[in-house]
Amino acid sequence: MSLRSPLGRVLGHGSASDGVHHWWVQRLSSIALVPLGIWFVVSLIALPLGDHAALVNWLSHGWNALLLLLFVLFCLFHCISSGF
Repeated sequence: MSLRSPLGRVLGHGSASDGVHHWWVQRLSSIALVPLGIWFVVSLIALPLGDHAALVNWLSHGWNALLLLLFVLFCLFHCISSGF
């Protein structure tokens, strides 16, 4: 049982406090995920199946490692900002 009034419980939790920020975060992270997702799918299709050495060689290149890190971070950021 809470002694707070209904207004006191919801104060600061309305759509005006964080709604616009979450909306912008979702849009910007989804825009960043489009080219990163296309790059990721095309890169995986180009790799030979079941060849661990080719995957390690692909990941050892600087740009691939950086883009993969950005892809994972933007995926996590997108999921966290949506409330998962």
